[in-house]
This record gives sequence, C-alpha cells and structure tokens, in this order.
Amino acid sequence: MHNRKEEIHTAAAKLFGEKGFAASSVRDIAHAVGLGAASLYNHMGSKDELLTSICFRCANSFLEGMKQIEEAQTDPVSKIKQLIRLQIHIALHDESSLTVFNDEWRHLQEPFLSSFLELRRTYETAYLRVIKEGIDEGKLKNTDAYLIYQMILSSLRWLHMPGVRKRKLSEQELTEQITSILINGIVI
Repeated sequence: MHNRKEEIHTAAAKLFGEKGFAASSVRDIAHAVGLGAASLYNHMGSKDELLTSICFRCANSFLEGMKQIEEAQTDPVSKIKQLIRLQIHIALHDESSLTVFNDEWRHLQEPFLSSFLELRRTYETAYLRVIKEGIDEGKLKNTDAYLIYQMILSSLRWLHMPGVRKRKLSEQELTEQITSILINGIVI
C-alpha cells in the first residue's frame, strides 16, 4: 500500500486536475485523504510544494523515457512509436498528474516555474531531434518538424480523461491503434 505522502500527492493531483490548482484548498486535500487540515502539514510543506512535486515527477517520467528512447539503436520512426507509447502509458497510469502537468503548471512559483519550463524545452528539443532525423533520413515526409511534434502531442492530449479507461480496448490495443493512425494516417 502507498505511504501517506504518496496518498496525499495522488489526492492533490486528482483535485488539481478536477478543480484546478487555485480552486483546490488544503482542506480539500486533507478531506480527500481523511485528515484534518492541520494534520496534513505533518506530511507536506504547502499546496505549492505538492504542485511542484507533481509537475517535476511527471516531467522526469517523460525525460527518463526520452533518454532511454534516444539511446536505443533504432530508426527514427521506431523512436517516434516508442514516444507515442510512452505518452499513452503515462496518460493511462498517471492520469491525474498528467492533467496537472499539462495545465496546472502555470501556477508554479519561481524558481520552479523556470526550471520546469526548461525541462519541457529539453523534452521538446529531443523530440524534435528525433523527428528531424526521420525527415533527414527520408523516413518521414518533408514537413515542418514542429508541426509533426504538435500534431502528435495534440492527438494524445485526451488520453488522461476518465472515460478513456472505460473503453473496451486494452492499453496495448489502444497503443497499437493510435500509433498506427498517427504513423500511417487514416487512409487505406
């Protein structure tokens, strides 16, 4: 079973995702884990600290995955498929954190905001490098790399929504179908 700190982080991520960071109170978080607001401070520093922790944990998950994918001795198309798989996996297994990562990061305070944005830029730069490699090798259409990057990410942004889990597809089936559509398009 998760320890109390993990429970608090999970509850905070869920609340921040549902209500937004600004509308979620320490009292809400405490209630979600069955503690009094004063008792909650025995397990955390502040609401801002929770947001920072959630955002950086999610960013580091993406960066660790990116590092492994970049180091793999595979072609750019295989790497893009692995990046899509990584995004789907994180969205399905850490959905609340991904919501916070995508939207609520704007509430981070300095110096954390600048550090977080740097991590996002690092990920984007690495992703663009993979796409450009694919274009340069003639394995991807000669299209703007940033456009491809945004199309892929935008196509995956809905995955963290609660209804996705209710679908009848397994994670593997969902991954295979999404990857096929993103890589091959929808035309037969």
